[in-house]
This record gives sequence, structure tokens and C-alpha cells, in this order.
Amino acid sequence: MQQVRKQLVHEIVAEEVKQYIRMKQLKKGDKLPSIGELALKFSVSRTSIREAMRHLEAIHFVEIVNGKGILVKDADSHQIQTRIQIENEKTFLLQLCDVRRGLEGRAVELAARNATEDQLNRMEANLKIYEQLRILNEDTAKADLLFHQTLYEASHNQVLCKMIDSVYDSFHEFWQKPFGIKRIFEDTYHLHEELFLYVKEGNDSKARQTVEKLIDVVESSIKKLF
Repeated sequence: MQQVRKQLVHEIVAEEVKQYIRMKQLKKGDKLPSIGELALKFSVSRTSIREAMRHLEAIHFVEIVNGKGILVKDADSHQIQTRIQIENEKTFLLQLCDVRRGLEGRAVELAARNATEDQLNRMEANLKIYEQLRILNEDTAKADLLFHQTLYEASHNQVLCKMIDSVYDSFHEFWQKPFGIKRIFEDTYHLHEELFLYVKEGNDSKARQTVEKLIDVVESSIKKLF
């Protein structure tokens, strides 16, 4: 039987918040209502609002600042949004892997040519945090996300970065918590380390080959899951 993915509450709320920002014509730096006010406005729990805000923050749509609240961050940018309905989730995920091969492969090639010293330092720092959390068997998702965001930023191609962000925006739940399972993919830290070293060396072809190996692992895990 084919499985149909249900849209999660916080995903629905995130879309509603986006619409609210556009309807109110809010700009970068404008403040959103509080968590409590948003919960009342959208008739959902505070937990759902917090999850929606974390999601929107991860894709740079809002920014949560201590002492200031929730601020609009990037609502004016041209974002490529996708809404694809595919009933067979295995097909959905495997097709997404093909998209990732193209987008992320090109991004790391450019990063190997264009990464600045600051970007390399940030990638290395996030990689160290990733490794420490992995050893402690703690959640590595945020460190992994920051590593990849800096890596794609280093491509210095904003359109490409936005396309990758759009893929993450639409389908990130599959990578983080598919079907309530926190981790389904095999450990890929060694490949992240390898990828960083090739980018640092400026070896664009090897960097792209490492992305291919990373996605091979993801594909293998998807096939095992189903």
C-alpha cells in the first residue's frame, strides 16, 4: 500500500506565518507577534508555533533574537518554493536525492574554488561541534545544518543557495525525523570531514565525488527503510 505523507501542524503554521508576513508587508527587521499571540491567532499550541519558528529560522525567513523577539529576516528575497504531491514516499525521497546530486554537487565545486578563510574556519568549527555531539550520541542536526549552510554560502552563488534552501524547506522533515524516527541514515561524519578537506584544498572534482558518496549513503538508507 502506498503511503501518503501528512503535512505536519508546524509546517502548516509556518506557511500561515509566511502569508501573514506577506499580507502585512513586513520587511527585514520588523517584529512579529509573540509566541503566545501567534498561538491564539492561528488556534494552535505554543509548541507548534515554536516548531514553526525553528523551521522558519533554519531557512532564514525569520530570526529569533534574545530580548527582541521574532524578527523578519529574509521575506523580501526571491525564494523558489516547491509543493509536490507524490503518494509513494520512497519515490519522493529517491527523486529528491537526484535533485540534491545536481544542486549540492555544483555548490561544493564552486565552494572549493571560492571559499574564504572565514567560511573555511566556520565550516571547521561546526564540523568539530558535529563530531563532539556525535561521540556523545547527542543530536547533531543543528551543527550539520550550519556546516552545510556555510559550505553552500561559500559557493558565492545566491540563486544556487536559495534553490538548496528551498529543497530543505520543503522536505527537511524527511532528513531529520522521518516517520518519527530521529535518525535513519548511517553515520557520515567521515564523509563530511573528507568533503571539508577537499574544499579547503580547492579540489573541486574530489569535493563533488564526496557529495556523490554522501548521497549514495542516503539512498541506501531510504531503500532499507522501505
